[in-house]
Amino acid sequence: MRSKRDGFTLVELMVVAVIVAILAAVAIPLMSANKTRAMATEAEAGCGTIRTAMRAMFAETSAYNKDLNGTAITAGALASTLPGIGATDLDGRFFDNPCYKISAVGTTTYTITCTGADSGAPQKADVAGVTVTLDDAGKITKTLP
Repeated sequence: MRSKRDGFTLVELMVVAVIVAILAAVAIPLMSANKTRAMATEAEAGCGTIRTAMRAMFAETSAYNKDLNGTAITAGALASTLPGIGATDLDGRFFDNPCYKISAVGTTTYTITCTGADSGAPQKADVAGVTVTLDDAGKITKTLP
């Protein structure tokens, strides 16, 4: 009569290793895409902050292209030049103040663009290909690598 052995055979361990490798091969690309989308939400939040400042300014001046002092706001202006937005208010882990620009502005329309390539934030390499735009209607467009 054979004695009972405890433990796993080499074949059983190899089968488990293959199954884990297959799961990792499927899960890692999915997680990478989710990570990039999660980073883009920081840009969306920053654009939302700018949108709030733009709406407050519009309530006072009835125009998006003039600040509270009547000074013109032109396309390409940094968002930190808007009243109510401080120099570090938009600084985050992936995106910082120079990323956010008013890319188009008119009396009743505007477009805010956040470009990861312009980032000086600590983890800027992770968002180099990310661009997020937000227009006056609230439409968000994302370009992810």
